[in-house]
Amino acid sequence: MTSVFSRILLLILLTSVTFYSVAANKPVASSKSKEFEKGVVAYQKDDFATALMIWFPLAESGDADAQFRLGQMYLEQKGPRKDPSEASAWIRKAAQQNHVEAQTLLGQMYLQGIGVRRSFKKSAGWLTKAARQKDPKAQYILGKLYYFGDGVPKSAGKAAYWYKSAAKLGHAEAENKLALMYLSGDGIKKKNALAIKMFKSAAAAGNKNAHINLGQIYLEGKAIKKDPVVAFDWYKKAANLGSAEAQNQVGEMLQNAVGTKKDLKQAFKWYQKAARQNNLSAYYNLGRAYVNGYGIKKDFDKGVSAFHKAAEQGHGKAQMDLGVAYYTGKGVAPDSTIAYAWFYVAAASNVKDARKTKNILYEKLVTKDKKKAVALATQYKRKYFKRP
Repeated sequence: MTSVFSRILLLILLTSVTFYSVAANKPVASSKSKEFEKGVVAYQKDDFATALMIWFPLAESGDADAQFRLGQMYLEQKGPRKDPSEASAWIRKAAQQNHVEAQTLLGQMYLQGIGVRRSFKKSAGWLTKAARQKDPKAQYILGKLYYFGDGVPKSAGKAAYWYKSAAKLGHAEAENKLALMYLSGDGIKKKNALAIKMFKSAAAAGNKNAHINLGQIYLEGKAIKKDPVVAFDWYKKAANLGSAEAQNQVGEMLQNAVGTKKDLKQAFKWYQKAARQNNLSAYYNLGRAYVNGYGIKKDFDKGVSAFHKAAEQGHGKAQMDLGVAYYTGKGVAPDSTIAYAWFYVAAASNVKDARKTKNILYEKLVTKDKKKAVALATQYKRKYFKRP
């Protein structure tokens, strides 16, 4: 979840701000003033020094929009030095004046512990204030907090309520999440037809996750007649939108002729695209392609390199295949102790046959190498094992 909120926060910080007019607790100075707008123009021209010079006195006099923008500048290091604590102080001043965006951003800062001590409870408090002012971002994040029980009592029903509120305001990912709940009947009455309709609506708005979910529904025959061809089409749309998960899936479907003709060269290209986004399954599939010559000339060195990239980030099957590489000496110098260590980590990830292979190899080692292998395995598990 943390990573999900990091991306949302980064998006807010890097995009231009849409201002809200606030009826209650109106700031001392109006953000519609000519002086404030001069600051906006300067900021848009990357003249941050001028924007700061204009907004600072307005913020000091109580203008909530100026306080919010000043806080963002400290957070983004646009003009002044980067100072998350100073940023949170100004953003809090704006939030206390009922500034919707400030409330949402402050809630996210509490989630991440940026400029403030991390607190799910305080995050939920500020997000609730913004959500009640119909901010779709706040409503969506609040829905996630209720779904997982972070800072608020866990409640799938309340999560569905806030997802629905955000979806009505055009938040595509909230609509996707709500569709998942309708599909599973989690916290809301199960409605398969409505779920699929909502997935398609979110997909039409460009939501990659909705495309992927539709692909999975048609691939597995969930709540609809199984249709691998339609599934491939949805996955490919998500892949073309830049989803690494979908790019890897398209590669696998091309490799295995699922919903499309077999095309190993195209599969390899999709694996490459996904791997560039650090998709671990894609690294693993690239490794297998190089080792077996799927759509590319065999190259054990490149195959082992790809396995390493996946294995070192916790991919169990890549760890298993890396163990095989070290045992056989293909693409790397043979080393049974390193092979044992990788089998050991793969076994911890419950990879098929890893435990059996590890035990057989251990029995073949001499006493000196057994001690070395066990020590190395302990070290590797600490570094490379990722709990599923």
